[in-house]
Amino acid sequence: MPEIAYTTFGRNALFTGLISHVAAILVGMMSASGKEHFFGIVFLLSCFLLVFGAYAELKNRGYCPLRDWRFYVITAIAVFPLVGPLIVFGLLYSFQKSGQEKRVGISGLFPAFFRLKANVLVIFLLIVFLLILFAVTNSQDDPYYKKRYRNYQNRNLPQSVLAADQHDNFSRIKMAL
Repeated sequence: MPEIAYTTFGRNALFTGLISHVAAILVGMMSASGKEHFFGIVFLLSCFLLVFGAYAELKNRGYCPLRDWRFYVITAIAVFPLVGPLIVFGLLYSFQKSGQEKRVGISGLFPAFFRLKANVLVIFLLIVFLLILFAVTNSQDDPYYKKRYRNYQNRNLPQSVLAADQHDNFSRIKMAL
């Protein structure tokens, strides 16, 4: 039965590329403040993962990816939002080894898509990376972390309400004298 990916690296790269692609699109649609940075990083990562997975799979199937037009078509299509990974999976499914080309049909693509599985540890590490990246990119625009509010070189330290009241009291005493 034809598959989308036969190698372990290809399965892991393609599946994590799909997850990263979906995460980038979903966060890109949010109204969060750091979404531009997250989308740029994760979408680029997903495109690279899809291309690396396609390279590994085409190499396993006997093609020379850097000299074959199939790799360049997959690379060009991987950057399309929403439909890019699905078309890449369809192309990889249709580019089978020489003995299996007869058994390829559109009805077998959907079951092959659901048989595409990655290592659980790789998926867990990717999700942890995406969560940390999301937290870092969204906290970057938070006023608490901005340098103009916490400029230690110029001694512009954040003050508590009590410290601000004491400063006002001292200034009133100086003016009274």
